[in-house]
Amino acid sequence: MNPRLNAVLSAHDLPLAELCCARLDGELFPLGDFWCPVDEVDDPARRARAVGMLLSSPRAIAERLTAAWIYGLAPEPHRHQFCVQSSARMKLVPSPRLQIREVSCPADQLQTISGLRVTRPLRTAVDLARWHGESADRGLVPLIAALLRLAGCTSADPARILCAAPNLPFKAATLTRLREVQRHLDDLPV
Repeated sequence: MNPRLNAVLSAHDLPLAELCCARLDGELFPLGDFWCPVDEVDDPARRARAVGMLLSSPRAIAERLTAAWIYGLAPEPHRHQFCVQSSARMKLVPSPRLQIREVSCPADQLQTISGLRVTRPLRTAVDLARWHGESADRGLVPLIAALLRLAGCTSADPARILCAAPNLPFKAATLTRLREVQRHLDDLPV
């Protein structure tokens, strides 16, 4: 038997009461819906592992605010956001904790972190720029700018290029948001 605890713990590892007591004793810290020993680092690998434990399908891809949380750039969303390839032919089970949508996402816009597929920072920035509706937050501009910087971009041009596809929904609004992001990037110190 391995005496070392897993990096991310759930009620499958220890009883819930024991996990809560260990948290109160300062031996664990909460990470999403799970817990980590205090000697573990809160990093993208641990966050990806924690959010991956919510899923029942390896086909799901962490995107938008969930991807930004995994990268350490945003607070944990109340409802994690995932996508699946539209060709995946997967049954989408409704959940109050998860939001899943079908998209088309090329493999070069994805990476795997701790066994979970996650949209790369540039794709995450584009998805957030395209996100419109009642739940889209006005505070997205600094987050999109941070994702672009994480992707190694000094301008919003690479995101605009990805948005150049014909018949893209919300294209005008997305390009307007990317202009705001460009102004934000121009105001940041180099």
